[in-house]
Amino acid sequence: MIKNLVSPFYKPVTMAVLVSLSICGCSKVDMPDEVISSYQKAIRINPGLAEAHYNLAIAYNSRTMLDEAISEMVKAIEIDDKYKEAYLQLGLLYMEKEMWDNAKAAFHSLLQLDADSFLAHEKLGDIHKVEGEFNEAISEYQKALTIDPKAIETIYSLGVAYEKNNQTDDAIQTLLNAIGINFNYTDAHFLLGKIYLNKGLLDNALEALKKVTEINPNHALAHYHLGLTFYEKGNVDGAVASYKKSIEIDPKNSEVHYSLGIVYSDEKLFDNAIEEFRTVVKLAPDNADAHYRLGTAYANKRTLVQAVSSIQKAASAHYNIKNPYSDKRALDEAITSLQMAIEVNPYNPEIYFDLGNAYSQNRRLDAAARALEETIRIDPNFAKAHYGLALIYDRKGMKKEAQREYSEYQRLMDKLVD
Repeated sequence: MIKNLVSPFYKPVTMAVLVSLSICGCSKVDMPDEVISSYQKAIRINPGLAEAHYNLAIAYNSRTMLDEAISEMVKAIEIDDKYKEAYLQLGLLYMEKEMWDNAKAAFHSLLQLDADSFLAHEKLGDIHKVEGEFNEAISEYQKALTIDPKAIETIYSLGVAYEKNNQTDDAIQTLLNAIGINFNYTDAHFLLGKIYLNKGLLDNALEALKKVTEINPNHALAHYHLGLTFYEKGNVDGAVASYKKSIEIDPKNSEVHYSLGIVYSDEKLFDNAIEEFRTVVKLAPDNADAHYRLGTAYANKRTLVQAVSSIQKAASAHYNIKNPYSDKRALDEAITSLQMAIEVNPYNPEIYFDLGNAYSQNRRLDAAARALEETIRIDPNFAKAHYGLALIYDRKGMKKEAQREYSEYQRLMDKLVD
């Protein structure tokens, strides 16, 4: 229902532009100033012409003048409250501004005029999904699909809503339906692979994710999730190769570097692990887990094979203290990383526990005691911290305090046995 109000010279170009904008509501082109001024002139001549306000709104939208576009679209509806295209475009404009309630109102008004509006149902589904209202989103997508059962993007959106709503079996079937329409639909294969991985269906996950990388070899996240799947299956080489491929495509994804660091740590390749965790903390300085993992990787990097005293052997058994460090630089780096981990996550008792261990190995007994005391303050039932603190107090000659902490450790251990 787009009426062109400019001179015949502009008519072919303007009509093509406006039609393309009206279809999706979001495309942006550099609308000539003459077009906008022509619509403004038409409105001055006849302010009651709804189509002029509508077309001016579309023109404003093309220039990302959203407030002006909304104002003109509202005027078009005020003049003609049966203007279906204006309600649709107004809803899309409100969506672009994330004014969800206004957008829902516009689409519901459109449905009162046209109950079979596919786009109104689809966009309402999108809004409900954004707002976490997954049951409502599912309902709207289903209504849209009764109007157009082959709308593959809507089928995929329905699958996403099912997955978000923990209806994984429905999600799987819906995504398979999308793939049945377009076997090369990478998004559907990818989400299907993630669902299979979360359900522990590892062979199915591998099949789905490999299909993604066959269709699009540069799909970094598919390679990453292949790595996760391979590692779940115990295939370390496959996991490392997939993570490296993902990093090659997208070197700035901190999650992939973190996962690769975990593999290297588990395989005791501490130099490689340190490199990955250092990359993570550069990309994501607030990642407390990465700082913690970096600290423990440094701590494990150069340990002696055997403990040098019986008390340290006992500590390793009961308190899980690492063996003495042969490389003081590695120990200092471990302490620094653990301190950074505490800065970004000051309530994790495990970090304070390892920091106390590192201070102890560095013979900084007061600092070690403070770290272990903080561990116990956060988690009074942290048995190993009580045992470690008993060792520290004993080394400091604080026999009464040492006995108290050892007794508490013993009480907690007896409780576990019971």
